[in-house]
Amino acid sequence: MRNEVVSLISLLSLLPFGLSQEDTIPSSPESFHPWSFEPVCTQHFEALKGPLCVYTNATFSNGRGISIFTTPEISKDFAASLPFHEPSALSDHGINPSEGEGPWYVQDIPGKGKGVLAKRDLHRGDRITAFTPYLLVHMESELSINEREKFLSIAVDQLPAASQEHYFSLATIWGEAGYEVQDVVKANGFEMQVGGKMHVAVFPETSRMNHACSPNAQYYLEPGLLTHFVHASRDISTDEEITISYAPPLRFHEARQKYLLDYFHFTCTCSRCKNGEASDHALHEIDGLQSSLGNWKPESTASVKKAEELIRLYKQEGLDGFLDTAYGYAALTYNAVGSVRGAKKYAKLAGEAAAMKYGPSHSDVNVWKELERDPQGHVSWRRRKIGK
Repeated sequence: MRNEVVSLISLLSLLPFGLSQEDTIPSSPESFHPWSFEPVCTQHFEALKGPLCVYTNATFSNGRGISIFTTPEISKDFAASLPFHEPSALSDHGINPSEGEGPWYVQDIPGKGKGVLAKRDLHRGDRITAFTPYLLVHMESELSINEREKFLSIAVDQLPAASQEHYFSLATIWGEAGYEVQDVVKANGFEMQVGGKMHVAVFPETSRMNHACSPNAQYYLEPGLLTHFVHASRDISTDEEITISYAPPLRFHEARQKYLLDYFHFTCTCSRCKNGEASDHALHEIDGLQSSLGNWKPESTASVKKAEELIRLYKQEGLDGFLDTAYGYAALTYNAVGSVRGAKKYAKLAGEAAAMKYGPSHSDVNVWKELERDPQGHVSWRRRKIGK
């Protein structure tokens, strides 16, 4: 699931473009540190309270490089972030490992193009990838498609040669000459919020991972480290393909198919989609169970049996990467009937699943850690009748 990155395409128009006298900002090398080149900018936009500029650090992360198309104000947030302020922060966290170091490899897959496969057996929770992007693009609505391509081309051209080559090796959707940089963004972008504004980021390594509606891996983005993390959401065998979800996996079959066709131009043929009617039936059951378990009125029919059934259905549908919801309902339900053991068990699992989905510092993780630490002090303690 790529967080509905396709909203970028809705911003594209076909207006003519021309270089403005404000395309560059006169400055000295010291004034644009930590950038490797003098920022190249658009005209001033009232809606953005300034221009948009290309900022590149070609030596970022041991020569991997990074280019950012954003406002001067937000560029300060990027420059103040840990990876720029303390470059060792990336290597200390195992981010951007050398080629071949990770537990995965890329291979051509019939009918899919390239894909990512496991080098060895992976267990639930194992980290698979952790990479910073080559390119980040402010999701503005001011530029025409031609103007945007001009500035994004500068951004990619200023990257190291190896990173440029890697970028243009990625999949595209339009296949239209003249818009190659945006085509890669469209097909491979993930949303990341920096400076309070959404940006689309291209992470070439993780962009190789194909879609499945029952993915075996889950990802989250950590803006503070400018990093995209992927972990195994269930056990993965050696040489098994590693997949993530591009579409909201709890949508019904027809809605998922439409989403993928509209936004990524392909029809999904994964196991869940091949079994569409049965899968939709399971989703209806999931909806009903979650509605029941979320009802705290005296007449509620919630029970630990229903909580266990919800978990079973999530696993049956291959939604292991999204089990934080089911585990959370189970933790609250067990706690509500006075079962410390059950509450602790599922609060721990909910926290682990939430960390893989949102990142370890997310508020949801802290909620489940607190319940695990002190079930009896939680508001849900003994809220339901025992044995119901």
